[in-house]
Amino acid sequence: MMTEEEIFEFDLNGLIIYRNLIPPEDVSIMNHLIDTEQGNEFPHSFSFLHLDPIFMNLMANPKTLDVMRSIIGDWMRLDHTYGLQMKNNSEVRENLHGGLRADQGEHQYQWANNKMWNGLIVVMYALEDVKPNDGGFVGVLGSHKSNINAYKPPVDSHLVHNPALKAGDMLIFTEALVHGTRAWNSKNRRRSLLYKYSPGYSAWGPSESLSPFLELAQNDLQRDLLRPPYVGKRDPITFPEIP
Repeated sequence: MMTEEEIFEFDLNGLIIYRNLIPPEDVSIMNHLIDTEQGNEFPHSFSFLHLDPIFMNLMANPKTLDVMRSIIGDWMRLDHTYGLQMKNNSEVRENLHGGLRADQGEHQYQWANNKMWNGLIVVMYALEDVKPNDGGFVGVLGSHKSNINAYKPPVDSHLVHNPALKAGDMLIFTEALVHGTRAWNSKNRRRSLLYKYSPGYSAWGPSESLSPFLELAQNDLQRDLLRPPYVGKRDPITFPEIP
């Protein structure tokens, strides 16, 4: 579970970074698998969960799930995944989106009964380094608790934070945070894997989109994370111990 300091940081900012979560050798394997799959192509968004069991294992990473227990609780589920990548000549529509939404419950953040309550949560793993002001992911720290939800600052505003990451780092943020994308300025590529988790009773994407991956699940934990959303008779997940 998260420490008191980590909970304070996430509650304050709407995001938190954990360093060196993926070992360097696994980062190299993942990049090789993706490069082999894509060949000479370089799509902005791509699928990856089907490529190798290493990606399914990352879905159920013990450290990640331990943190998510504090953020979502013991009834979590994987909602959807995709990868993002950019080069310095990639065309990108710079934008900010997300934030609290009154029309549905997935973009939410609340503090009640001495704990946080979240909707959709994004776990983003960096497979390449991101230096200060490289671009890519940006967020407005603390905006998940803003009282002015209709306003989005310009993407180049001083309010917009562009966190630096090393390959293997994990960044977690709530979709209630105003966030988005800046143009990529580095000579090196950007590549990130996004795993999005929801409380067990809710869904952002169509739950049937995860059905093909059930055949790839290697254990009960992975199958539990791929369950469709429902409430009645939903058993909590049995969480693995952290090595």
